[in-house]
Amino acid sequence: MFCVECGQEGETYDGLCSKCFLAKGRFVSLPAILDINLCGECFAVQIGNKWVDSVSIEEAVRLALGNALQKDRQVAETSLKFDLTENDPRNYKAEVVIDFRVRDLLASERFSVGIRLKKETCKRCGRRAGHYYESIIQIRGPRPKSGRDVLESARALALSRISEMGAKNRNIFISKFEEQHGGYDIYLSSSSAGKSIAKELAKEFGALTKSSASVAGMKDGASLKRMTYLVRLPEYAVGDILVIGGDPHLLRSVSEKQLVLFDLVHWHDTSISPGRLSDFELLRADKHVKDALVVSENEAELQLMDPETMDTVDVMRPAGYSHQGNTVRVVKTNIGLLLLP
Repeated sequence: MFCVECGQEGETYDGLCSKCFLAKGRFVSLPAILDINLCGECFAVQIGNKWVDSVSIEEAVRLALGNALQKDRQVAETSLKFDLTENDPRNYKAEVVIDFRVRDLLASERFSVGIRLKKETCKRCGRRAGHYYESIIQIRGPRPKSGRDVLESARALALSRISEMGAKNRNIFISKFEEQHGGYDIYLSSSSAGKSIAKELAKEFGALTKSSASVAGMKDGASLKRMTYLVRLPEYAVGDILVIGGDPHLLRSVSEKQLVLFDLVHWHDTSISPGRLSDFELLRADKHVKDALVVSENEAELQLMDPETMDTVDVMRPAGYSHQGNTVRVVKTNIGLLLLP
């Protein structure tokens, strides 16, 4: 075979030798002028339709050149290198080399691209400036009589999760944070993020949740709904003793739908939904659960030293109960000293 352009014999590509094939084809291209938008508030760079955080000018140019690069469908591989020269703080010149493969041929193209940096406000900063929000997470603490403050733990968890989400999706952010009587209000830019965090708080603390919606205008041609997620924290925590119907129960675990309890009188596991738990006495673990010295024991009972009065007390040994060391965990209740598993 021979080239129809220059007559050279050898392998041809669409009737052309490799030299003529590469010379006549326009396999890669870049614009002569490339505008790059920089956010004046957070200095993010717009690449296509996306904003990218925390990049240098060199990285911004590399991303913008890669996004602007036009390739023929025959091009299988490309690599981009460039030298950047600053004309002034907003204008640069990039001398670009594109190496590429087309069919089984390797080739290079050189381009001189003017880079213009333009100031723009990114979507996130624009929304922040307008106090945009799609959801409110209302975290409310337990009743004052409990004496336990889980609010700070819940607040810290919520803020930590928002920070993690924001690192993955820059459009998730806190619009406003308010301290309210009995808790906190977190105004969040995302409804789905608010729902996810409320669900996690319910799971972590056994909290009761309630959601409500309101229409707050239009977004992308559709009604914008703002969601409010109320998270009501319980007054109990894992390890506490709940006296239900006169019988003390150790709280083993909590979730949004179920409390796993251990009946300290009948010595077995049981459960109840948080919504059904209304009338109970709370014995906080940090005040009521103590270590008692084992004076003696046999198969039927243990003789313990009351950690408060130092009197010797006989306690029945539950079936299958065992312990290590010379102390055991106990709780003092209205029906006497009870062992904890």
